[in-house]
Amino acid sequence: MNTIKWKMPDQYLTEWYRNLSGAVKTAFYAAFVAGLAAHLYQFTNKLYNYDELANTPGGIGLSTEQGRWLLNWMGQFMHSVFGGSYSLPLFNGIFALLFLALSAGMIVSIFQVKNRLTAGLIGGLMTVFPAVVSMYFFMFLSLYYAIGIFFSVLAAWLTVKYPKNIIADIAAVLMAACSLGVYQAYFPDTVCILLMVVILKAGFGGVKEKTQWKEFFLMVVRFLVVMAAGIVVYFLINKAVLAVTHIQLTSYQGGDTMGKITFTQLIDAVKQCYTSFFDLGYSDVMGINYNRTIKRLIKVMWLLFAAGIGAYLVLKKKEYLNKVIALCGILVFPAAMFLIYVMAPNSYCYTLMAYPVVFFFIFFLLWMDACLWNLKLQAPVKSIAGWVSALLTAALVIVFVWYANGNYMALEYTKYHDFSYVQTLITKIRSVEDYSQDKAVIVVGTQISDSTGSMGSLIGDTFIVGGKADTNLGYNSLLYLMSDYLGFSPYYGTYEEIQSWMQREAVKEMPAYPADGSIQVIDDTIIVKLSDYEMN
Repeated sequence: MNTIKWKMPDQYLTEWYRNLSGAVKTAFYAAFVAGLAAHLYQFTNKLYNYDELANTPGGIGLSTEQGRWLLNWMGQFMHSVFGGSYSLPLFNGIFALLFLALSAGMIVSIFQVKNRLTAGLIGGLMTVFPAVVSMYFFMFLSLYYAIGIFFSVLAAWLTVKYPKNIIADIAAVLMAACSLGVYQAYFPDTVCILLMVVILKAGFGGVKEKTQWKEFFLMVVRFLVVMAAGIVVYFLINKAVLAVTHIQLTSYQGGDTMGKITFTQLIDAVKQCYTSFFDLGYSDVMGINYNRTIKRLIKVMWLLFAAGIGAYLVLKKKEYLNKVIALCGILVFPAAMFLIYVMAPNSYCYTLMAYPVVFFFIFFLLWMDACLWNLKLQAPVKSIAGWVSALLTAALVIVFVWYANGNYMALEYTKYHDFSYVQTLITKIRSVEDYSQDKAVIVVGTQISDSTGSMGSLIGDTFIVGGKADTNLGYNSLLYLMSDYLGFSPYYGTYEEIQSWMQREAVKEMPAYPADGSIQVIDDTIIVKLSDYEMN
């Protein structure tokens, strides 16, 4: 009879760590260090974007209403443990970075990377990519989003590492569904990883014999089943949650049409996938590649990648079916990267949704490694190609680190300008004739139009990662700035009261801020008119 070998926690951790490959450890540490270089600015400052203003200090914003039921559950868990889902930059930032670093380690494990330099570059890419910057703009959600990415990678890891384990497949399906339940844009991560496995397996995995082909096609079918089942489980849970909570999906960002697409929309979305892929080298794509150096590096990567494909086709003798499958997979890959266009044809896609694009750069590294180690290349060619691909990717990581810091600085400039402008507005409100702290303050209009306050983020034309605004002087953000950040907290009125005041002729005739007379006391109430408006 076997006896249970009881071990202390440190013994388990020591053995687990010892069993990890050097490449996996390198990926984790590189991801963490590069992530700190890119995001420490954000971790050690209290910066905000428009959603941060509206939902902090203790909220998570829209969740179940957008089909993100797991995001809601995680927020409820944090509330039960800590009393709220607070936006704590260092806590949220570091723990989110840990999940991204773990994801990088799993990627290296999936592809059994042995080259530590390649592993380190993969780790760096996964934590400095501009979509991570956008994620950290939403600091109050950053930990949840990082867990969503972790789930998407874990789903692929379970599927690949345990090929004949039904429990692992079920777990992978659940992880894919959970990733969708946090943020739908992360499901393409799983698709990209599994597609890369298929391409590299067909191209360099030694699939030649009949039994090997049988196993290969069964693997592909299993991958498809896991992904499809993940989507089905997600929608089933989503439907059940909506039924129990009596919540309806919002139309914001196409949340109520997720998964619904017409044939015309499908064709347009697929075209957009390929257009965006080729735009990476020429024009801005969701704020990922705005810097011209990034575009140049991508162009060189394309050339080197194409050279690798050419070398593979020429030097791999026969194996025609392998080549067809590998090439078909490569041709499909841009659609996998930008799958969000297909998933949400009615949404506005921006940097936060672009994380799957990082897998192009990871695929570039993996493909080049596979070519260099499996093709009979001359030593000088192999050495030069290895150096160029490594230096290209290292340069890209460095530029992304620079780009991240610049975007955070842009966010801070906006904060300075917002605070200065709103402080002046508060002073004017308090200086109005007959001011009293007991009077309600009713703000009408939408966006302040003032050429003297148009500096924005000062460097916004250089650092344009999506998820931040150049100014937060619109109605909702303005109220949160005045009350939550600057502590000016009078009674601002209900929606019905504001609508009632907007219908008064005296208010309609007031000039817009900052003109003289844009702040008045009417019937013992302070009226602030931001802009002219029309009643529906």
